[in-house]
Amino acid sequence: MYTYPVLLSIIFIVIFAGCQSETPVVDSTTTFQNETTAVVLIEDFSYKPAITTVKVGTTVIWVQKDSVRHTVTSNDGIFDSGLLSEGISWEYTFNEVGTYGYYCIPHPYMEGTVEVVE
Repeated sequence: MYTYPVLLSIIFIVIFAGCQSETPVVDSTTTFQNETTAVVLIEDFSYKPAITTVKVGTTVIWVQKDSVRHTVTSNDGIFDSGLLSEGISWEYTFNEVGTYGYYCIPHPYMEGTVEVVE
């Protein structure tokens, strides 16, 4: 038979199991993506991942983790984050199917791509 403390533990687990945060933990080895949001890290003078595939209507959030400032600037002038300092994030929502190349203005060898599909 269950003891009172064991029964309370089971109730606690059942009640609080669904209360975990949906906020992604972003580090250099994890990329968070769900139906409406994707995260790209700006780290070690690169975009991680370099190619991100999302559905129409998805917001991509770039998180700047380098101590040097970077930009997220589209090749065709559609978006530009301006200079981002360490710890700052910037986001853009992709509402049309297509392939969107981007780069960093101060470091043009830094390149990334967002592929938007239906």
